[in-house]
Amino acid sequence: MPSNSPALCVFTASSEDIDPRYRQLAQELGAEMARRGINLVSGGGRISTMGALASAVRAGGSHTIGVIPQRLLGWEVADNDADELLVTADMRERKGLMDSNSDGFLALPGGLGTLEELLEAWVGRSLGMHRKPVVILDPWGDFTGLRELIISMSDSGLVRNGVIDDAIWALTVDEALDAVEQSWSRGEGRGAQVPPLPTGRPADWLEAD
Repeated sequence: MPSNSPALCVFTASSEDIDPRYRQLAQELGAEMARRGINLVSGGGRISTMGALASAVRAGGSHTIGVIPQRLLGWEVADNDADELLVTADMRERKGLMDSNSDGFLALPGGLGTLEELLEAWVGRSLGMHRKPVVILDPWGDFTGLRELIISMSDSGLVRNGVIDDAIWALTVDEALDAVEQSWSRGEGRGAQVPPLPTGRPADWLEAD
């Protein structure tokens, strides 16, 4: 698949101590991404669901870009089979490159790193920094607590109304990728025009992010 095809940045687990169903989900996602002609941007690891996803995407003929910090190379976890493996100085640079090379974000069940990356992409869309789709594929309810927390914070006024809708929740691979492609069909992705800033006092707007 050409490297200029649309690319989806997927956040997922690097832990090996997980139920096999998570790897199976990653493999299913990777195969379907390739079937639809979608390239992958990932954290550049070859282990756990991260590695299973990248291998499945490549097996289906799509392009993979892995972005990994220099420090993790010493742990011998890099996806050296990636079509492009970008090595960064730190995590901040890593996330910047993952963002700039992708047209959307999708989170699979994962750990703290997945949660942190997802929230940054979600906040970026909420603040109008980008218009890329943010999708959460959660077939087993691993992110239920997060969703309930955001709703509770919205009810308390700590999070603006509508922020929960800036992320799309999906139960199946097809549902998740359909949502991504529908967003792209509306012109959302790299280069999409961001919306104007919300009205109201800036301090109130920024505090309730």
